[in-house]
Amino acid sequence: MEFQDKTNEVLARIVDIRKQKGFSMENMADEMQISAPAYNKIEKGETKLTLERLFQIQKILDISLSNLLDIKVENIFNQHFSDNSGFYREVQNLYQDNRELTNRFINTLENEIVNLKDQLKIKVQKI
Repeated sequence: MEFQDKTNEVLARIVDIRKQKGFSMENMADEMQISAPAYNKIEKGETKLTLERLFQIQKILDISLSNLLDIKVENIFNQHFSDNSGFYREVQNLYQDNRELTNRFINTLENEIVNLKDQLKIKVQKI
């Protein structure tokens, strides 16, 4: 799906939800502190819908951003993780790539713990 098609879908969803909630374009414009013609241009796609405006609309309509954008977790999961063997391979590769770094980090933390314990012993002995 092209970017413009997705944008048009979101704008259509905004119009539908606005109408379902009983808001006029004037109500939306007032809430957003813009003119009614400026809001009208947003809904018609004549003015680009900025992220800031999208968040304002989402808040006014009291709807989650995922619902407004029609993002469904199950679709993301099915699209990216339906091939369990591929997902397992990706996790294994990630683990292997980061194993050395993780082990060095753990060793550094263990050394830091030993140093802190030594410092604590010294302070306790001074008391």
